[in-house]
Amino acid sequence: MEQLFQEYLEYLRYVRRASENTITAYRIDVAQFLQFLQAKGIDLAVFGVKDAEDYLKHLSKSYDKPPSVSTLARKISSLRNFFDYLLLRHHVSSNPWLKVRSPRLRKRAPDFLTKEEAENLLKASEQNERDHLIMCMLYYCGLRVSELCNLRVGDVSFSPAFVRIEMGKGRKDRIVPLNRHLANELKMYVERNGKESDEYLFAGRKRLHPSTVFRIVRKYANLCNIRKKVHPHTLRHSFATHLLQRRVSVRVVQELLGHANLSTTSTYLHLLDEEKFAAVNVLVEEE
Repeated sequence: MEQLFQEYLEYLRYVRRASENTITAYRIDVAQFLQFLQAKGIDLAVFGVKDAEDYLKHLSKSYDKPPSVSTLARKISSLRNFFDYLLLRHHVSSNPWLKVRSPRLRKRAPDFLTKEEAENLLKASEQNERDHLIMCMLYYCGLRVSELCNLRVGDVSFSPAFVRIEMGKGRKDRIVPLNRHLANELKMYVERNGKESDEYLFAGRKRLHPSTVFRIVRKYANLCNIRKKVHPHTLRHSFATHLLQRRVSVRVVQELLGHANLSTTSTYLHLLDEEKFAAVNVLVEEE
């Protein structure tokens, strides 16, 4: 079983080209599932829909409080993927998780900063060159934390100015343009630090850890007395929201963010809805 598990993780990494975050989540979920099978003496080859339902009941009783809807949905997705692999390798004859209904996730509008808050955050970070560039890349490029941490010097072009983001899962790499100010600051940073093309942009030979980025963002949010919960993804949300606020097309924002599905980007349209409600009151307020 352990060998099969390790082969699956290699399949995710080298064949599916899944991100490290995805691999970590799948590893945790599948390992927990395999422990359950071992404890119950259930063979993978005979695992069925009833067993899947029993496993979900087991999960609900395994925590101090029931797992959230999003956690359950993720675990079901992880196990569907795992059984797809088992089918591919002929270890099972069917995927019982396809017949298990995933809980419905409620979409909520992402948190974002006002333009003034974002500008204050970037200004506060100017005291440290690397911190400032990290904050700028998150906000002006809308990068995910994992994308930022994985950036190497060779992924940055200064003429024309853009960064190349590896999308994984066999998808085409994404090109995100750099504004001229950020491009100039990055170029000076690279030259001043004598960085080589195969080095990580914001580290050396060793990759920057995501938790470091979280701490950097929280540090400057506290300095600016921003009372919202600000994390790296908040800057990505703000990037998308501010572009849409300035009437950039949803399709362009989708490509900049690297969303595979347009419906994912449409969650940012909450701001435009608010503007519509405000707009209908303008004439009344002017009277």
